[in-house]
Amino acid sequence: MSASHPRKILAAVDGSERTNRVVDYLLSLAKKDKSIKVVVLNVQNEPEKWRLRGYESFKKDEIIDRLTRDVGGPIVRGVGRRLGRAGIAHDLRVEIGEPVETIIRCAAEEGCDLIVVGDPRPGVVRRWLTQTAGITLGSVAGKVVQLARKPIVVAR
Repeated sequence: MSASHPRKILAAVDGSERTNRVVDYLLSLAKKDKSIKVVVLNVQNEPEKWRLRGYESFKKDEIIDRLTRDVGGPIVRGVGRRLGRAGIAHDLRVEIGEPVETIIRCAAEEGCDLIVVGDPRPGVVRRWLTQTAGITLGSVAGKVVQLARKPIVVAR
């Protein structure tokens, strides 16, 4: 297996326009190598404890179930349909947790050779902060690039 043609890829998707860029990259990669397998991952942030105040003991499981089934589920199933139409083997996964840590952990658990994430296109405020004050706002993609020990592709 060469570095340019990974066999197993973790695709982190969030349902935004970034998801389309991630899928477009996977489709272009599959044209070169039909043997890839993709793990489609959506990460939902864990509900903040203050939001669960008074309900924590009996509502947390219900809230997490809804996040995985009703929020993350449609996102990964939509990507799965696009990959399936292109003949790309894939598994779907929705996790609850901090996005950067969860992406890196899932890539390791799944034995992925590559992680593909989408990066937000910089808006007016982000561009202004970078150009004027030299301040860069950390994105999930940027943090994954810094922390992961696997190759990363940032779909832009």
